[in-house]
Amino acid sequence: MIQSTLAYFMPLFSFLLVFIISFALLNKTKILGGNSFLQVFISFVIAIIFFVSPTAQKFTKLSMPWVGVFVVVLALIMLTLAFVGGKIESVIPNPALGKAAVIVLLAIFLISAINVFGPVIKPYLPGGVETGGDEYLLSVKHVIFHPTVIGSFILIAIAAVVSKVLTNK
Repeated sequence: MIQSTLAYFMPLFSFLLVFIISFALLNKTKILGGNSFLQVFISFVIAIIFFVSPTAQKFTKLSMPWVGVFVVVLALIMLTLAFVGGKIESVIPNPALGKAAVIVLLAIFLISAINVFGPVIKPYLPGGVETGGDEYLLSVKHVIFHPTVIGSFILIAIAAVVSKVLTNK
């Protein structure tokens, strides 16, 4: 009974979550200046887009529980480290912890996006026809080892090396 009631209100929760996060980001970054009306309006439009689009709702429903679990686990780890270390201030400003948290959050969003938007994008991706394995893994293999993708990675690596050499001198 409670599960069906929560499932009924899930689009509303997704709307509120997207609205609050987008408003907080716009307010914190001051991209639109200090205009509160414009920030609320843009946040409302973004939240409506997420509310109306079934794939965006599916993406939000899939990724947000994992983000919630990650935040709770991270908070417990930080409290444990603070308990052992004595001060919570000694744990929070650790740059390695922040970088690791960002990497995990990006991985969560990337995996959720692949899961939700993969079937939509799959017909447009390169790849051959092959049997004898998991269809999803075979399509990932064909995309990764496609000559265009490999060439792009090589060009990116060359650009990174050249940029590093040019900025060092």
